[in-house]
Amino acid sequence: MAGLATGTTVTTEKGLSVKIESMIGEGGQGRVYKVNYNGKPKVLKMYKEESVKNLEWFRQNLKRNISNGAPSEKFIWPEDITRDVNGTFGYIMELRPSDYVTFDDILLAKCEFSSFTAMINCALNIVSAFRVLHRKGYVYQDLNNGNFFVRISDGDVLICDNDNVSDPDHPSGIAGKARYMAPSVVMGGKPSRLTDRFSLGVCLFMLFMRCHPLEGVRTLSAPEMNDYYLQLHYGKQPLFIADPNDKSNGYTQEIHGNFFRRWPLMTKQIKELFTRTFSQEAMLKNEAKYPIETEWCKALLQFRTYFLRCPLCGKETYNDSSSPVCKCCKKPYPMHGIINIGKYNIPIVKDVGIYQEHIDDFSTEEQFYSKRIGTVRTKSSENLVAVSNLSDINWSLDLNGKSGIAEAGGTFRLFDGMSVKIGNSRMDINLE
Repeated sequence: MAGLATGTTVTTEKGLSVKIESMIGEGGQGRVYKVNYNGKPKVLKMYKEESVKNLEWFRQNLKRNISNGAPSEKFIWPEDITRDVNGTFGYIMELRPSDYVTFDDILLAKCEFSSFTAMINCALNIVSAFRVLHRKGYVYQDLNNGNFFVRISDGDVLICDNDNVSDPDHPSGIAGKARYMAPSVVMGGKPSRLTDRFSLGVCLFMLFMRCHPLEGVRTLSAPEMNDYYLQLHYGKQPLFIADPNDKSNGYTQEIHGNFFRRWPLMTKQIKELFTRTFSQEAMLKNEAKYPIETEWCKALLQFRTYFLRCPLCGKETYNDSSSPVCKCCKKPYPMHGIINIGKYNIPIVKDVGIYQEHIDDFSTEEQFYSKRIGTVRTKSSENLVAVSNLSDINWSLDLNGKSGIAEAGGTFRLFDGMSVKIGNSRMDINLE
């Protein structure tokens, strides 16, 4: 079927009018248009009948997903389906906001995040969204670099192309995109929540490292990336470029410059999760070894805690020692100790935040939202350190058996050995 001309009007199953305004893009499955949907700007994806073998599957799956509603607001979810037009149909979804870019724009260095913190927020938003998706019984099946819109100012994420999303009992039969499929899927296996986790690991690795985890010197030396070599390097014999036991598909500084610069910044936890995702054990023997989303969430939240604004120059720096020196102005800045909340360690530095996720530890099934509930305050001239309670509940204080209250909206001084109870969680203060 040829594309729809500007001005063409189609009708949806809800009986609403859709007027074509312009074509946004075209892919293997269909064409995407900016449309006027019942008086509002929306997007219409119209399937190509000749390119989609299981068109009726998409229709029924879209109906199920529209009826169930989006897993979270991070998903640009289908809203309505058109009636048949020349043997095919399409579905309506929200238009991408103007301040969001594609994930490819970032990978191709057309733009960059405002800070490393924003990049980690992006990772947290992606992982948390798929945690919610999987807990609601869905499999994404075709997770790749084309699925994300990102706001580079703060790392907010919107997930698109959700027409492949289904429950395991209604698989689409679509394997995915080369280089993002788990080895088992490359070799003909069915997508699952487990293989989604492999694809998620690839996306996170490319977000942080800006190179592919399996494309080392051996993979890149293939004479051409035809079906034989695709199966060999991504299916039969995949090998992580940082595999601790086999360096035959390793990295080089000339080709993997970003990896050389960024891998040392990763925490031990982050490195371990990447190494486990792309281990021979997980990729070729036991897919249950892929890290689950909650593991990523916790490791990323701790990772984000190490990035802060230097109190001296105001630029983002990385806190990696008890005697911190700003990576930008090269000057030592005041660090007064550590706040411990469970396994999370938060440096006591001016304006550092305490977040609801530190307290909840991702114990709920809700989407991640970066909600600051406390801020470190300092007065260096008097060597005073305090925390502002930005939450809407009072906190309980304890110091050497003496109790007190930190009222919502108030500020309280920190003392060494103090404990702070926030809901069911405890915050321990260790001053230097």
